[in-house]
Amino acid sequence: MDNINCDSSDDSSVEEIDIKPIRPVARSRPPQQQTGVNKARSPARSLSPNSVLNVSGDHASIKRCLDNYSSNNSSVAPFPSVVPLNVGGIKYVTRLSTLKKYPDSMLAALFSGRYQVDKDAEGNFFLDSNGILFGYLLEFLRNGLMPPKEQSVPLYREASYYGLHELVEKLHYMPPVVCLLVKEAHKSQFPNYEDVKEEVIKVAMETATFTKMGEVVIHAFRNEFVSKVNTFNPKHGCIIESANVTIGPWDAPVDEEVFIKCLENDLREDGFNVKPHEPKKKCRYYHGQSCQKYVYRLQILL
Repeated sequence: MDNINCDSSDDSSVEEIDIKPIRPVARSRPPQQQTGVNKARSPARSLSPNSVLNVSGDHASIKRCLDNYSSNNSSVAPFPSVVPLNVGGIKYVTRLSTLKKYPDSMLAALFSGRYQVDKDAEGNFFLDSNGILFGYLLEFLRNGLMPPKEQSVPLYREASYYGLHELVEKLHYMPPVVCLLVKEAHKSQFPNYEDVKEEVIKVAMETATFTKMGEVVIHAFRNEFVSKVNTFNPKHGCIIESANVTIGPWDAPVDEEVFIKCLENDLREDGFNVKPHEPKKKCRYYHGQSCQKYVYRLQILL
């Protein structure tokens, strides 16, 4: 992972889009008419793309999302051929055919006429999404244009949410997305990685109260240690009892040193000042068989 070049230098061949945000319009819901028909509500943002690898726009997820808003085959008023949009406070006007360009996408489903999309006070159809990113998404639908490299990662999440697989596939090969996907895949080798990382940060904050140097002792193990002799005492006061955080075992073919380096690099990329970790400290117990357990000490300057 360290050898991947994630340089975000400008690419002069990419056409930038001039999008001017405006003041968000106060949203009000028009009074519902008593028609006796239950209209399906819009599923916009009911799927939150929190992780790049947790792509919400696959066919199964889209179907589950839209099924939650099923209206027993009832329909809503058809959309106009030219659609006014308010996306997170930014106004757009586009053709209905543009929004429905890829029939299998969730965006096309939203504007299929089977679901009710909320309107703002001015009558624009409202989507609770990032308006600036949606502009890049529209440019792809209109002209096939790709975004600037610095917008490729957030747009990857947005395109995944809306089920625009054609755009997702193209974004797969942009350097920032490649770097992020490799990084996420690397971290996914370790169980509960994000929870462990959060615990490391919490412990560092607690231990840095007086010295500003947060020290965390980590017991990481790929495989469970099993004693081969009867004389081995499992309650021998093992060094792992000093550990603040424990992670393991895992099935991936990478050892504990790879995990520690992965964690260090991840924390540095987040902006933490992490000292290079010390060599692992082994347990000194021996009684017919030496104890194979050990810990790492990580130090974060806060």
